[in-house]
Amino acid sequence: MDIGTFLNETSTIEKNIETIHANIKRIQSLQSNILVATSTNDVDAISNERNRLMNDTRQMLTENKDRIKQIEYENARLPRSDPNYGLRTQRHGFLREKLSNILNEYRGAEDNYIKQQTERTVRQYKIVNPNATQQEIDDYMSSPSGQPVFQQALLRSGEARAALDQVKRRHNDIKRVEETIAELADLFKELYLQVEQQDQTIVNIEDNTTATVTKLEKANDDLDRARTSAAAARKKKWICLAIILIILIIIAAVVGYEVVNLKKKNNQ
Repeated sequence: MDIGTFLNETSTIEKNIETIHANIKRIQSLQSNILVATSTNDVDAISNERNRLMNDTRQMLTENKDRIKQIEYENARLPRSDPNYGLRTQRHGFLREKLSNILNEYRGAEDNYIKQQTERTVRQYKIVNPNATQQEIDDYMSSPSGQPVFQQALLRSGEARAALDQVKRRHNDIKRVEETIAELADLFKELYLQVEQQDQTIVNIEDNTTATVTKLEKANDDLDRARTSAAAARKKKWICLAIILIILIIIAAVVGYEVVNLKKKNNQ
């Protein structure tokens, strides 16, 4: 892309990153509200809004990561002698760092949220099973569906049943956020995956292919010129031969004429 289009593209990406940052701040605020909400309906409403925003943010992160990688790929194809090479690499580095900082901030916020949500889940678990050991708690957190404690708790009290519902909700929420953190880690890796080494092979292949095509075209042109020259040479040769034949015929005619005249004179 030309430098004007390039600058417009980088400006758009920068604005998108600012929007992503605002989304993350809003997600953090909603998650803080989830942690303190006491009504199931409130938790559901806040969670739905948070989940929609997380999906939008995930899509924006992926899209802008791809756009930054495309810039990096295009920069890798530029010769260092290009007058815009320095500007293009500087803008790419700036955007990559800006997005990576956003990814790190988002991961940190989600890690903190999981920590807080886990603490609340453990407290709810202890309501159901006050005598639970740390090992039992850890076992439940890793595989809640395989733990029988809640089946026993359901027979004891309404408080235990309410705690069961809260624990399940919080556990599902933790799993959702863990998936988001894993996606953020993948985006970070992809953002810093070097295209200079990988894609340079592709660039070299493309360059070699272009050079080969150019050479073939030149060879075809040379061949056409050679054919034209050969045809012209053959034509000139035939013309020269024809001229020589004509000259010989004229000479022969002149000589014959002179011989005939000479014989006539001798006979007289």
